[in-house]
Amino acid sequence: MKKALLPVKNISKERQISGKEALTKLLRWHFGHSEYRGKQLEAIEAVLSGRDCFCLMPTGGGKSICYQIPALAKPGIVLVVSPLIALMENQVMALKGKGVAAEYLSSTQTSQVRNKIHEELESGNPGLRLLYVTPELIATTGFMTKLTKLHSRGLLNLIAIDEAHCISTWGHDFRPSYRKLASLRKRLPGIPVLALTATAVPKVQVDVIESLDMENPLVMKSSFNRPNIYYEVRFKDLLTDPYVDLTDLIKSCGDVCGIVYCLERTMCDDLASHLSKNGISCAAYHAGLNNKLRTSVLDDWISAKTQVVVATVAFGYG
Repeated sequence: MKKALLPVKNISKERQISGKEALTKLLRWHFGHSEYRGKQLEAIEAVLSGRDCFCLMPTGGGKSICYQIPALAKPGIVLVVSPLIALMENQVMALKGKGVAAEYLSSTQTSQVRNKIHEELESGNPGLRLLYVTPELIATTGFMTKLTKLHSRGLLNLIAIDEAHCISTWGHDFRPSYRKLASLRKRLPGIPVLALTATAVPKVQVDVIESLDMENPLVMKSSFNRPNIYYEVRFKDLLTDPYVDLTDLIKSCGDVCGIVYCLERTMCDDLASHLSKNGISCAAYHAGLNNKLRTSVLDDWISAKTQVVVATVAFGYG
């Protein structure tokens, strides 16, 4: 049974939930956590006050809470820009399961689904709390026009840019479409910007802040020490079949779900076939698959129907 938005249902257009106690209540109600971690609350209070914020947190550090709670605490829509389509699908699915009105727009959807979301955005009173989009969509004239209309009606309250290091030419995942996000500040004045990343050296941090034209942002950096994660390096025996070694390793992990990364699509297909023939629930995932099949593979993996996904290193990018 889905939870209703009980704690925020009576928010007027002018009001927002604030204060640590009230914001913690939202966190507990919708996400089941009794308290905020690290600097999450500091980031949330900053953007709710209208201040830009640059947030550097490790993967798994809870960056998404920094924009999901503001979406529940304040009327209007939080626009989330992300290059990771798989992550958008996963988060929207999880949010809907918690009773939060969220949608995403991407190339993996049918035209009927996209049209329905666009119709809601164009309505006088859209009920969305979060809208996830790709940077490529932001760059289109038609969608930017929709955003400016939402802004003119006071229906946008935050722009969250995930994987913000992608905007920097000094970053390891530079994407040209991210550079066009600077236009958001000019076209949507007065809306706070929250930039989030798990990987940004000082040079990249400065480039992100300047490229997004962030105004006196609150800069927060969390520790990257994560005791629940470890790295293990194994030497490959050139005299044995690496697929055999990998098969044995996966079987030794039990029923734990995971991802195996490959450099090429053909390697994904070959390895997925090998693992499947050896009793491992497995599927390939890469840009060479059609949208319907790719979505099916992702859904099965997220729901643990498939144990292992063999993907290219661009997993999640579309």
